[in-house]
Amino acid sequence: MADLKVNFVPTRWWEALNFLRLNFEMVRGCDPLADSILAQPWSPSNLLECGYMLDNFFHTDNYFIVADNQQAGLVSLGYHPEFIFIYSLGLLPDFQRQRVGKQAAEFIEAYRKQRGCPWAVAAMAAGNRPVQLLSKAFGGRPLGLSTTTLTLTGICPSISSLAKFKVKRLTRAEANEAWKQWRLHEVEHIAGSDAVDIAARLLETPPRGEYLAIHRRRHEVGFAVARKQGSELEASVSVSSAFWSDVPTADLVALIENHLGASVRHLTLTQTHANALNGSTFFSFERPREQERHLVVFKQF
Repeated sequence: MADLKVNFVPTRWWEALNFLRLNFEMVRGCDPLADSILAQPWSPSNLLECGYMLDNFFHTDNYFIVADNQQAGLVSLGYHPEFIFIYSLGLLPDFQRQRVGKQAAEFIEAYRKQRGCPWAVAAMAAGNRPVQLLSKAFGGRPLGLSTTTLTLTGICPSISSLAKFKVKRLTRAEANEAWKQWRLHEVEHIAGSDAVDIAARLLETPPRGEYLAIHRRRHEVGFAVARKQGSELEASVSVSSAFWSDVPTADLVALIENHLGASVRHLTLTQTHANALNGSTFFSFERPREQERHLVVFKQF
């Protein structure tokens, strides 16, 4: 089949609302955030999200994808000195199997090269199968920063090994360093050492709460931040890859619970860590996979 003739037409400021409308249309049914906004567009939280997206439009380079004079999709790109960020890449269903995606990827690669950026980073909904397949076809790999929040419904720690872990309270300044160290530990493990600098630029500060360094046999092996919500805890844990399996994770949760005197109800882990808990006999939890978003990095297309 011959490729369709595809053009990438820069959007103008007065086309912002049409651009956002098309963006929602492309991800309808595969992005829970978009579905929520479409179902309740006037709710305060959704209005705030739309405002963020509209503001983002005016700080990015945006293009309509036009195939044989028909609107086929869109691309939204942000430029940074060391990488470009792919905020959105989508095609309407009628154009997802007509090689338009390949030309869109080539357009993004040309955009990257023109600006001298060695990297590209993309964010995508877990349910956006077409974009995930396109990403994989062009060498995209997980960055290691994506997280998920598990709702714990049962835990069975190994009491014999619990004493091997200790916690130490950290100041805010100490926590910022520990958070960065252990979040980037996973990036290096998953995406490679050459992706660490890129991830550091995308890393947000730790959420508020009580900051804890996790030690084992006098060595720091991770970081946790926890805060009380009523009688329960919300905890975020980043640890060495040696402790991503279910038994040490259960022990670490129990350690936080013993230290703070409350049960952990919501546990935030990186998606790679959470994947290692699948089929666990020590954990029972609910995982909102459909709400997850993946960060993917490309060295070149």
